[in-house]
Amino acid sequence: MSQGGYAVVDVDDEINEQGNGLEFKTFLPTNGHTPRATSPSPPEVPHSFFNLAYYQTYFDVDTNTVLKRVGMAMIPRSGFIVENCDGQIDLYGPFWTLTTLILVLYITSTLISSITQYLVSSHANSNLPLLSTAVSVIYFYGLGLPALLWGATKWLGVGEWGVAEALGLYGYSMGIYIPISLLCLIPIGILRWVLVFGGAASSGYFLVQNIYPVLASADNKMTRLLIIAVIALHGGMALAIKVLFFSNSSIGPDPITDPML
Repeated sequence: MSQGGYAVVDVDDEINEQGNGLEFKTFLPTNGHTPRATSPSPPEVPHSFFNLAYYQTYFDVDTNTVLKRVGMAMIPRSGFIVENCDGQIDLYGPFWTLTTLILVLYITSTLISSITQYLVSSHANSNLPLLSTAVSVIYFYGLGLPALLWGATKWLGVGEWGVAEALGLYGYSMGIYIPISLLCLIPIGILRWVLVFGGAASSGYFLVQNIYPVLASADNKMTRLLIIAVIALHGGMALAIKVLFFSNSSIGPDPITDPML
């Protein structure tokens, strides 16, 4: 019904009695403060080797953090993942460390070889196959070997860790060979042996300190064999680095290449 331009609207009394009628409500805080917007929590990414979003968390790291972790890995102590990586290790840093080591080993070894050849025959030749050797040796040890170690622990049912932790520990442990490779430019044979195996002792102790607590959680005799294998293979890697990249003639006596001195 319309009277004088106004419309009369009847409200259902039964709805009003139940308290479900039309009401004006305010969503403003009563204390006078505006509500603070909260960002939604990121969705959990399902664990899958074929999901690229799953690997994004392992590469979400900046350069300063990587350099800090490389430096802290040169200090052989346990708890690297918990204390220095906040419980979440990355894969960008280990891959960057191994790749840098490959380039440094090739450049320093080529420079040493070129200087030696120039002093002997007045000309120097490039050794490009040495680069492929460095790629094969360093990537196999830094990527393939920890993956095999992780697979062995899963097969034996010992150690609660992931393949990313194994790759991260091995990758960061090889960072100490970057400054050692530069110091091996000093043409003294004995000094090179001391530097290479001194770095092997430091990085090997770092690996044992961080891998042994994982394997020691299970009472299995095979864990001791795995630790012995880790130490033996790490020593073999140090010997390979010295022989393949820093075995050229030097000023000081070398116990291997200069047996008569």
